[in-house]
Amino acid sequence: MIHGKIKFTVLSKLTTFLRERRASFQNALLPAIIILQFAVVLGVGAQEPANEIDLSQPLTLEQCIQIGLEKSTSMRNARLNLAMQELRVKNARSGYFPQIFANGSYNFSDRLEFGFEPENYNLGLRGAYTLWDNGQREGSFAQAKENLTATVSRNERTKQDIILDITVAYYDVLKRQELVKVSEQILVRSQENTQRTKDFEEAGMLIPADIATAELREGNDQLSLLNNVNSLQIAQATLPRLLGLDPGQLLTVSIDESYQLYQDRGTIERIEMPIEEAIQIALNTRPEFQERQAQIRSQEWSLTLARLQRWPRLNADANYNVDLDNYLRERENFSDFRSWSVGASLNFTLFDGGVLGNRVKEIKMQLEQSRENVSDLERSVALAVRQAYLNLERSEKAVDISKRQITNASKSLDVIRGRFDVGQAILLELLDAQTSYAQALTNEVNAFYDYKIAQIRLQDAMGVLQ
Repeated sequence: MIHGKIKFTVLSKLTTFLRERRASFQNALLPAIIILQFAVVLGVGAQEPANEIDLSQPLTLEQCIQIGLEKSTSMRNARLNLAMQELRVKNARSGYFPQIFANGSYNFSDRLEFGFEPENYNLGLRGAYTLWDNGQREGSFAQAKENLTATVSRNERTKQDIILDITVAYYDVLKRQELVKVSEQILVRSQENTQRTKDFEEAGMLIPADIATAELREGNDQLSLLNNVNSLQIAQATLPRLLGLDPGQLLTVSIDESYQLYQDRGTIERIEMPIEEAIQIALNTRPEFQERQAQIRSQEWSLTLARLQRWPRLNADANYNVDLDNYLRERENFSDFRSWSVGASLNFTLFDGGVLGNRVKEIKMQLEQSRENVSDLERSVALAVRQAYLNLERSEKAVDISKRQITNASKSLDVIRGRFDVGQAILLELLDAQTSYAQALTNEVNAFYDYKIAQIRLQDAMGVLQ
């Protein structure tokens, strides 16, 4: 650091000389600075990703996750937190190196000596180094590294949270798309039934009340389609928001291959590991545990450092000064106007009113709280895995049930439609069968994507979501 104490501005020969030298130095460096700035711009430009994802094309789940991990606010902040913690580690490491300070001053007053205004120029260097601190530097450095480890684990948890949110939003868009398709198919059939009812009424086989019933059912199907379209639009706005994009940007997503495979084969991937194994995996892999353990180790170092505050610190100081004022006046041998000194100091606390002792007690209690929180976290994680596991099992069974519902509702609708065509079934029976089939289609879509979301939530609870 350069400390300057200027009380008034004087145009002397020395200051003029220094200004001229500084101006010439800046002019000489100007081309180099311009070249360096240009190189930095080129370097930044070279770091831009070579292959940008085309947002006008349907996005896969992997592409959505890639965009979210790059652009979402949570991940940007996580990267900044990591960079700041790395700087703290560097700062802690700097305690092993000496500190060197430059001192300069320029003073003058209105008193006259030797027939001119007395000017005082002083230059000096000062160095300081801690010779012995009983391990405080080591403790600070180790604590900074533990905090860095905790930050890395916290960022991993943030990453998994973002992947979970994006995946759920992605499947929600797909589900809404399928529900819109189902609603459109149902509405087309309702419109066909309404027209057939009108034809039967003109032929004298039905009454106007039957037309009203068919139109009522058609209106309900129109409302259902309208609701599903609105839900799809909301889901399509939610997904870009999670990706760090403008919610007004319309994104389309590609059809999930697993859903197409389910449609072709009617089978899904089922969980095979026992619940106890899933819980054990979560206890070993969840990033929260690594974060909490690193935080505990950091607090243990805080306790060690608090205890070391009572121990003395041995510091070394060195000073080198130049009496530039007298040298400029007399213009004699430069060595006569310089001086240096080296010294050592031992500092420790004799009495502080119990502050250090209370600090040690406080850190001990905080450490006990952290350890208790780890135990509670283990129980919470075990419960979360158990709930996610049971939800996935229920979702797998729901998919099987919805598949059977589709088959039974389709057969029932075909039979009742045939009976209605030959006059052996009333219109209400046909409409009820059609409603049951529509509900079965809706249940199948909901059951499948609920199963996919339950599957991803179990992976998140186990800490294996990548």
